Amino acid sequence: MIQIQIWGDFECPYSYLQTVALAKLKERYQDGIEIIWRAIELTPTIGTMPPSDSYLNKLQQASLEPIVQEEKLALATPAFLTYTWLAQESVCFANKHGKSLQLALAIFKAVFSQGGNISNEDEIITLAEQVGIDPNALREAFDDGVVTKQAIADEEEFKANGFQGVPAMLIGEKNFSPKSFMPVTGYTNIDELEKLIPIKSLLGNN
Repeated sequence: MIQIQIWGDFECPYSYLQTVALAKLKERYQDGIEIIWRAIELTPTIGTMPPSDSYLNKLQQASLEPIVQEEKLALATPAFLTYTWLAQESVCFANKHGKSLQLALAIFKAVFSQGGNISNEDEIITLAEQVGIDPNALREAFDDGVVTKQAIADEEEFKANGFQGVPAMLIGEKNFSPKSFMPVTGYTNIDELEKLIPIKSLLGNN
């Protein structure tokens, strides 16, 4: 089985596109691929702030990627940028339930097409429940700090790998040494991803 670990920011349009591409890859190869979400908050924010000019330029550039039209993705400008740590923790929690891709996509849609406030715990809980995650279990995970520790460990590994931006990925055989995983930075489309992974291993799982 191929494992792909992704660090992405929920307000980054390219992280959204990368997550959509991974979801399509997962759909294509089913159990041959495991996607693990890793937490990162590159620009911690207190309260809210308006999108900067550089952010708006990045959003415009991302909207030109072919996957946006192919998948009919909405990339509306967020009214504000905000604290994303709860969202990161929630998707880390979703990993062990096999729901990380579904929840990540729901959060991205909330940001880029629904005007959602992903710093709000109740809103995150609602999104998690919509993709089949027990809301009470998620609240407990927030309260007991277990997912916080995992998210902090994810951030430390992000830095240890020398990553400086998102999306960032590690790709390799699930049961092989972590040192054998290939680091990949920047948005990588489906065709490019397939060139990076051993397709024969994937076909052997179908």
